[in-house]
Amino acid sequence: MPRFELLPAVDIAGGTLARAPRATGELNPLDVARSFALDGAEWLHLADLDRAFGRGANASLLADIVREASTLGVRTQYSGGIDTADALDTALASGCARVNLSSAALANRDLVSDAIRTHGERIAVCVDVRGGTVHPRGAKHPVGELEDILAFLSNAGCARLILTDVERDGALAGPPLALLERVSHGSCGDIIASGGAASLGDIEALVRLSTFTRVRGAIVGRALLEGRFTLPEALERVRKVENDGAAQPSERTP
Repeated sequence: MPRFELLPAVDIAGGTLARAPRATGELNPLDVARSFALDGAEWLHLADLDRAFGRGANASLLADIVREASTLGVRTQYSGGIDTADALDTALASGCARVNLSSAALANRDLVSDAIRTHGERIAVCVDVRGGTVHPRGAKHPVGELEDILAFLSNAGCARLILTDVERDGALAGPPLALLERVSHGSCGDIIASGGAASLGDIEALVRLSTFTRVRGAIVGRALLEGRFTLPEALERVRKVENDGAAQPSERTP
């Protein structure tokens, strides 16, 4: 089995860490990223919320975090409003390991298919799900039906999806396990779950799901910032479940 990737999120708005608890005041995203790296992260999820919502961009800061993470042996995935060729070029130029095209990019399928064909494993595609559609957050209209989008991405050779149930994102309501399993059966790419994880039990459920689906990782943000569990605790839970699974392999197959 591939190892399960746990990606602590560094969401940036206005040059500071977004969604930080009020009691902490403003936090320097570079310091937070460094702290995650020292706590054992192998990946970081970087998201430019200003670009995602059309308020500007934090490209220089994200590039600094990518460089710092690299010196610490940590890989990065770069997200946030990557829906044009220029935005993609900026993200790739940072030196990140992976760029997440936004769900909004799916309105331009030529852009998505060209990016996948040219950059292969360095490209993941965000799939923001609302009901039976892919509906970018902040957009008035969906970009397509979920099943049609999955078929397109499979045909394009997409290696990885970042899957979000937009109703659960940031709500600490638990990961959408049924949706993840359903999408897994309709995708030829690996899946990273985004949003909803609120407890170590949620992390364990996702790792167990990975033993018989294409789910290969999870982005965790708010729960870490609020201290519901620490990154070392989460990584230890991942290792424990993976070791238990190796000793007692699942009867279900991907």
